[in-house]
Amino acid sequence: MSSILYKSKGNKVQCLLCPNLCLLNDAQFGICKTRKRDKDKVVNPYTGIISSSGIDPIEKKPLYHFMPGSNIFSIGFFGCTLKCQFCQNYSISQYHPDKNNEKFSPHDMIYLLKEKNIKSIAFTYSEPLLYHEWVLETSILCRKNNIRTILVTNGFINREPAEDILEYIDAANIDLKSSRDEFYKKICAGRVEPVKDFIKTAYRKKVHIEITTLVITDTNDSVEEFNEITDFISSISEDIPFHISRYHPAYEFNKEATPVRTLEKLIDISKKKLNYVYGGNMHGHSETYCKKCNEKLVDRDFYSTSIKSLDNNGNCRKCGTFNNFIVS
Repeated sequence: MSSILYKSKGNKVQCLLCPNLCLLNDAQFGICKTRKRDKDKVVNPYTGIISSSGIDPIEKKPLYHFMPGSNIFSIGFFGCTLKCQFCQNYSISQYHPDKNNEKFSPHDMIYLLKEKNIKSIAFTYSEPLLYHEWVLETSILCRKNNIRTILVTNGFINREPAEDILEYIDAANIDLKSSRDEFYKKICAGRVEPVKDFIKTAYRKKVHIEITTLVITDTNDSVEEFNEITDFISSISEDIPFHISRYHPAYEFNKEATPVRTLEKLIDISKKKLNYVYGGNMHGHSETYCKKCNEKLVDRDFYSTSIKSLDNNGNCRKCGTFNNFIVS
C-alpha cells in the first residue's frame, strides 16, 4: 500500500514526499516546482509527462555491475527536490514541463516496452521520485511483466515513500554529492542524512545499488571528505560499486573542470576501502577486476563493454569469487 504523501496542517497542506516538507496554500507548488496543492491534496499535475526518452547502454546510468553490456530504455521527468547550483540537467530539473509534452500512463509504458521487446527501464535524467505514484505503479506492472526497473536518483526522499517504491526497484544509482551537511545546505538546498538513510534503506531492501559522487573543483574534492564518503559506503558494504565522476561547468557553477589528476588521486584513496571504484566522465579507470585474484572480469571503453572472465552468476571464472554482479 502506498504511503500518505500529504497531510493537513492548519489552513495549509504539507507535502510529505521529501524532507523539504513544503507547507502549501491552495494551488501553490512546492520547492520542486512539480508537486502542487489541489484543495485538500498534494498532486503532481504533470504525472506521466516525459521530458525525454531513448535507448542507452546501461553503463551510462552509470551501472557497471547490473546487466553489463545490455541496453536499457531511459525516460526522464521534470523538477527536482534539490537545487544544485552545478546541475547538469537544469533545463528539465528546474523548470515546469511544456503542456505539449507527450504523456504516458503506466499501462502505456508497459505496452511500449513489450512492443519493443525491451527488458529494462530506467527512471532518470531529472528526479524520478517526484513522480512517485506514476513510477510506483509502472514498477509494479514491470515486476508483473518481468521487466527490470532502475532508479537514478538523488535519494532525497522521506523513508516511508522510499520504502514503498524500493520494494519494486531492481537497481539504483544514487548520488551522494558530499559527506557534509554544509555542502548540501549551501550548494544543493538540502541535507545529507536523508540521502544516507535512502542508501541504507535501498541496501536493506536488497536493491542492487551503485553510488556516484560528482567531484567539483575546490568544493568537495578533499582527501578528508572522500575518506568520510568511503567510510560511510564501506560501513554498509565494501562491495558497493562507487563512481567518482568528473565535473564540468554547468548551470550556475563556472569553476574549471575537475583536473583528472584529482580524480585519479581520489580513486586510489577510495580503493583502499572499497572493492570496485570507477572514474566517470574521464578516460580509463573503468575496468572491473576480481576482488580476490585480480583477474580482469569486464573491460570498458566509456560505454562499450566487453565481458572477459565473468560467468552468468557474477562469479570470476578463474577463482570462482562472487563480485557483486547481476548479469542477467
